[in-house]
Amino acid sequence: MTKAWNYRRADRDGIVELASWSGAGSLGLRPHFHDESQIVLVLSGSRAFRIDGAAITVPAGHAALIPAGMLHAPIATLGAETVCLNAYVPAGSACSSLRIVNVGDRWRSIEEISPAHISEIANDILSGGAPGSTGQTGRAKLGTALTESPEPIREIAASFGRSREGFSRMVRRELGVAPHAFRQLTRLNAARQLLRAGQPIAAVAADAGFSDQSHLTRLFRRTFGTTPGVYRRD
Repeated sequence: MTKAWNYRRADRDGIVELASWSGAGSLGLRPHFHDESQIVLVLSGSRAFRIDGAAITVPAGHAALIPAGMLHAPIATLGAETVCLNAYVPAGSACSSLRIVNVGDRWRSIEEISPAHISEIANDILSGGAPGSTGQTGRAKLGTALTESPEPIREIAASFGRSREGFSRMVRRELGVAPHAFRQLTRLNAARQLLRAGQPIAAVAADAGFSDQSHLTRLFRRTFGTTPGVYRRD
């Protein structure tokens, strides 16, 4: 049986949901981003991500904050037992750059970590300095155009004064993925919100713009490490 991330809703204001992993190594997943900021707390082993072309490692006893909208690709690790808790928190006042802090060995298991501890960790990360300027006005415009416009890519490209090929190069440079891939990731995040609200999977697939339920399931598993059905039940 393929190992998967276990998601659960958080019964606390300020935390959208939690996800846990316990087992040998960790999964490699497709590059993606979240609508929420993600706190990665590693209790044993390590997690690794590729962000902006660099490999970033979060060792045991450390927590990382990956800001909302930041493209990141979890890298597969093998062998060593890894225990990790992800907490997804509203973007709100979170910083605009990746931050990693040492939280020590205060916890031995995921069950020991309360929502209050998650809030404490978030505050520790953010206390390292005031949130910086996002500096992403151009990125925001591209993201908004690709997300909110129903027009074909070539027409969006023309609105930016670019050919389709030139626009694709600009999007890859600014957003890290091709225009079609960015739109697909946006639809996956929309599907995640609908599933979280308890909507039927087939309806979610249609509403989020996927060709069918199997299409959604395949991409969801490769991106988030679990299936829509398991995610919806948790």
